[in-house]
This record gives sequence, C-alpha cells and structure tokens, in this order.
Amino acid sequence: MSKQGQTKLPAFEDMGQIEINFLGQRIVIGCVEGEEDKARHLAERFEIAAGEVTKAVSAEIEPIQAMLMAGILIYDELEQAENGRDAV
Repeated sequence: MSKQGQTKLPAFEDMGQIEINFLGQRIVIGCVEGEEDKARHLAERFEIAAGEVTKAVSAEIEPIQAMLMAGILIYDELEQAENGRDAV
C-alpha cells in the first residue's frame, strides 16, 4: 500500500501495515513498523509454500486449509532444525 492516503485498519493502528496478494486475494496484514519489506518477502515465501500444498493434494482445497497445512509443514521443518541444533 502506498503511504499516501493509506488508511490504517483499527487492528493495526500501532504497527506497520501492508497489503499483499495471497492465493488470489488482496489481504491487509499488520507487521512491525519499518519491517514492511521483510513482511512482504516472508508473505511471498509463505504463499509459495501454500501453493505447493495446493498442488500436492488431489482435490481443490480452501485457502485457509492450504495455509494451515503449509504452516504445519514449516513448523515441522523448524522443529527439526531446532532439534538438530540441540543435538550438537
């Protein structure tokens, strides 16, 4: 979203805010003030992960299902990395 004329949503008054295209929908999300570019980059990566889930299933699924499945897979990877780091 451009800074000019941007109206903040009440939920994000005290933080940064970006508008992204995610799985075909325009969505406004909050983020750390000043970290809008980083949030946009991470949202793009997450959209790729959710898109991969959508491609992997044999039937059409809702975006929320794809997001939840992608989030679980990402947390699994994070947990494995954390456990690997603990083993060293």
